[in-house]
Amino acid sequence: MIISNWKRLFASMNYFLKLIFFKKEYDVVFVSSVYFNRGHNGENALLKPMIESCKKNNLNFVIFEDADLKGEYKNFRRSNNSIPFDFISLVQVILRKFFNLIYKNSLSENKKYIGDPKTSNVLKNFFFRKFNSKVYITLLWNNITLWRSIDPDSCVVDYQHGVIYDGHLGYIKDGRPPKIKSANDIVTLVYGQSFKDILIDGDKSNFYGENNVVKVGIKKESKFKNLPQRNTRKILFSLQIVPGLDVKLVNNYIDDINKLITFNKDFLTKNNYKIIFKHHPRYTTYNCPKINFEEDFIDFDNQTPILDLLNTASIHMTFHSTSAFDAAMIGIPTIFIDMLGEMSPEEIFLNQYKYPCKDMVIKDCKDLEKILVDIDNKEIFINKCDDVYQWSQAFYNDFDEKIFEDFLSKKVNKHILNN
Repeated sequence: MIISNWKRLFASMNYFLKLIFFKKEYDVVFVSSVYFNRGHNGENALLKPMIESCKKNNLNFVIFEDADLKGEYKNFRRSNNSIPFDFISLVQVILRKFFNLIYKNSLSENKKYIGDPKTSNVLKNFFFRKFNSKVYITLLWNNITLWRSIDPDSCVVDYQHGVIYDGHLGYIKDGRPPKIKSANDIVTLVYGQSFKDILIDGDKSNFYGENNVVKVGIKKESKFKNLPQRNTRKILFSLQIVPGLDVKLVNNYIDDINKLITFNKDFLTKNNYKIIFKHHPRYTTYNCPKINFEEDFIDFDNQTPILDLLNTASIHMTFHSTSAFDAAMIGIPTIFIDMLGEMSPEEIFLNQYKYPCKDMVIKDCKDLEKILVDIDNKEIFINKCDDVYQWSQAFYNDFDEKIFEDFLSKKVNKHILNN
């Protein structure tokens, strides 16, 4: 384990050691990771509208930013408005190693189902005895067992951080939510009605319902763009190489892209297509395989925000990246590549999400040319732009400040009445 930022660690230690002696009470605690600091100037775009709502309504809040102890995401800015969680995360690592030595594999197995109650209880009794909040809003259901341990009567929230689908271990699989969520009575805030329906309709245990799945939306950074008069022939390709992926899978992934580009090289060159490759936000050069293309019609751009790149493109391409939603929300259709079983868009995007452009799926290298020729027709292209935009609206609603404020008000007042 590498401590990536000692200054942040000492700042974190200072805050949490003081909690042993001094009381802290909040209306809302926000819990996130540096990984989500993807907005302009490194801000957390997902939590930003919620934080602004708390300020507007004079709610007392704090932001905990989870540690990046290994430095995997050192390219992301740390927020100056947050309390680093590094010290507590370091203590958690030490406690878990200690408990694993005592209980062998039982703790690791238990964490899959109800979290880490032994570690959470130690932290609660030592660092958080004088700490409480009425509401905890997390991304990646971060430390939900700890927050529930600190205050059994509080509202602990998981705000959707990506896509939700039937089969997602973090949301619903085999007709049931993860036990860590049901055991801790977690409320889920979602982006749109279709995601809400997937949870409620697919849950055979009846844990998910109208009372604990709330559609609050997401702050959209862009609106439906003016449709181009013609295809601009610029394609944004969202890559999906991230730390921890199986090496064989990554090699097959890169090989399939190479085959696709090589097979269509002459067509793409002759017809003046430009492909911009953009890596996944979690991609890092020091712990991910590199991918290189030397063709003149290919560029890499990992600095420009994806929405800015999309605003210069007319087509998006990927295997199954959620960037397809980013593209659809501004009226850009996605070409899905279905040449690699492990990364097939078939089950999620085509079967569950009912993506409207089913004819824009590459099963074989020769399919790319056919798809591009078809959508070079202005009428066909504009219809597809409209289709994907309409499709995206069922999944991604704009952030509804009133729904969020009503939700917070209800939970804060309920906690006050119960205590």
